[in-house]
Amino acid sequence: MLQISVKSNVDAVSHRLTGFAYRQLPFAEARTVTELVKLAAEAEKAAIPQVFDNPTPFTVNSVAVQPARKDLPVARVYIRDRAAQYLAPYEFGGAQFLGAKPADLVPVAAAANQYGNLPRNTIRKYMGRPDVFLRTVKTARGEVYGLWQRPAAQGAKKTRGRAKGLAANATGKLKLLVAFHKPVQTKKRLEFGTRAQTIAQANFNRVLGAELAKAIATAR
Repeated sequence: MLQISVKSNVDAVSHRLTGFAYRQLPFAEARTVTELVKLAAEAEKAAIPQVFDNPTPFTVNSVAVQPARKDLPVARVYIRDRAAQYLAPYEFGGAQFLGAKPADLVPVAAAANQYGNLPRNTIRKYMGRPDVFLRTVKTARGEVYGLWQRPAAQGAKKTRGRAKGLAANATGKLKLLVAFHKPVQTKKRLEFGTRAQTIAQANFNRVLGAELAKAIATAR
């Protein structure tokens, strides 16, 4: 969560205001910081697809805003808890967060969804087949732990009920369906905090001027 406060900026402006305009400043200040974090949130959402390839809507829409109040002119832009767990290493550094997953599951010959991820229960579904197993296999590139499919026996009859979304392996050799990768140290960075601060500072004067004008115009 990033807290954005523009108190020092507001204090500098307050010294130049008349009595009437000064009395409207608390309203304008709360609305200003709220509008600034909204601008920051939109910038953060737009940046996520530039950092990650084809992120899910859940990840993009995890950026949220907590508005300011007149009595507490502090607004916040943050990542909701579930997404924050796996996005935090891309902001602060560290290893990938995998949660309850045993590894980073990378589809190789298994069908992935539109975001490049395995559909839910794919592993369980494939493990129900007699020609699929989960273990480490020695390959020309080293040992690979993953979900593998045995080659179909020559002349074996196709069984409609066994398909379970996966065709028989006709390659004559083992086929890697899903690779299980250990979590790695993250290299990409979201720059969430830096971006939000930059947006807030760049737009402060414009937004405060507009909100102060509205507060004065609508004052009773």
